[in-house]
Amino acid sequence: MVYDVKRDEVTQEQWDEMKKIIRENVCPDCGAELQIHTNPEKATIEVGCLNPEHHGYIERSTYTQELRRGAEIHPAIRNNIERKMILPGGQPVEVALAMIQTRFPRADMDEPSAALFLWDCVRLDLDPLLGEIFPATFKVKGKDNIEHKVVQPIISEDGWLSLAARACPEAWVGPPKTMRLEEYLSSLPENKDKPREEILSIAKEIKADLCKDPEAYVWVAIGHRKDQEDTIGYGWYKKSEEGVVAKHLPGNQARVRAIKRWVREVFPEAKAKMKEMTAAWMERAKDVKEVQQIIEAEYRVIIEPEPEGDKKTSGVAIGKVGAATPSKAKAQATKTQAALAAEEKSPDEAIEGEGFSIDLTWLKESQKALKWSDDTCKTFLVSKYKVSPEGTLTEVLQRLTREQAEDFTREINGRREKQASLL
Repeated sequence: MVYDVKRDEVTQEQWDEMKKIIRENVCPDCGAELQIHTNPEKATIEVGCLNPEHHGYIERSTYTQELRRGAEIHPAIRNNIERKMILPGGQPVEVALAMIQTRFPRADMDEPSAALFLWDCVRLDLDPLLGEIFPATFKVKGKDNIEHKVVQPIISEDGWLSLAARACPEAWVGPPKTMRLEEYLSSLPENKDKPREEILSIAKEIKADLCKDPEAYVWVAIGHRKDQEDTIGYGWYKKSEEGVVAKHLPGNQARVRAIKRWVREVFPEAKAKMKEMTAAWMERAKDVKEVQQIIEAEYRVIIEPEPEGDKKTSGVAIGKVGAATPSKAKAQATKTQAALAAEEKSPDEAIEGEGFSIDLTWLKESQKALKWSDDTCKTFLVSKYKVSPEGTLTEVLQRLTREQAEDFTREINGRREKQASLL
């Protein structure tokens, strides 16, 4: 099962989304067709593989997708696809511009803006006629009160996967499988016997941490490079985005973003290529708020600032993590004291990891304050940091990287801080 909704709450939008899922995807475990079916026990309508042990789905690969991702296909089929392409260099510039303007009439591009969009396509080696990239046009007036057009390229799900496959053909083993956050949590061994209400509660907490919206649509994409372990990418669509970016099928929008984030995390070669382009786009749109919002929504992983390490990490000295911050007013003052306290802990009073140490007393106090059991804490760690769930909470924490441990500490401190402000 990859999608479920209460039978008496299903909307036309959700029906459309479920139909889109089964039309474009198959089961990642057995390759079977996905089905829409009812679950009498839960009073839900579900879409997914009929085998209850199978989770998520992967896209159906077309010949075009396989070609653009480096696979060998029959020459006749290859020639037929290439006749439809603008790239690489298959058409004279004037013909390519006319094809783009014809293909995207709603974008309303003049020749200069179409030429700029075509140049972006060439630099990224993405073909607009194959649905890998498409334009969004905004009309703005400059300081001289003269109207001009700003075109913002949007890379599709196919485009991101093609970027990854062509950037690293030796590491590409196929697209990730995708599922809703709730379904992913249900698939974890430690959550197997938990009731649906508890899974939904955990999901809301994770959503609040990810995007500050517990009601957001959140999906996960799970896959790997050749000879590496699975990595998870999260994608979400917040209520506040309605009217800013595409609001139809918001769950699918979150799913596509999860795939894009997965590509950026698993294939940094593709991400590095995008950094330069994103910077150029932001500069191009520096006076156009609507375009900046589109860029921030579509390319947030690219433009997120890099962590500054120890400079702004609450409770962290060199390699040390763990400090309670009971209120905003006291947060800064407790940093040094907490770091020193963590350093002075004996091995029995601290959880040691690679390059960090978490104060065990702080952790227990935080769990008690937040009413988190060890299982709840483990579920949070596994879901957010993609570590193995095997073993005790201490063993799971020891698998974190230093950066993840620092982030975990900030998350917990923030929760306690928020809780204290409500008392």
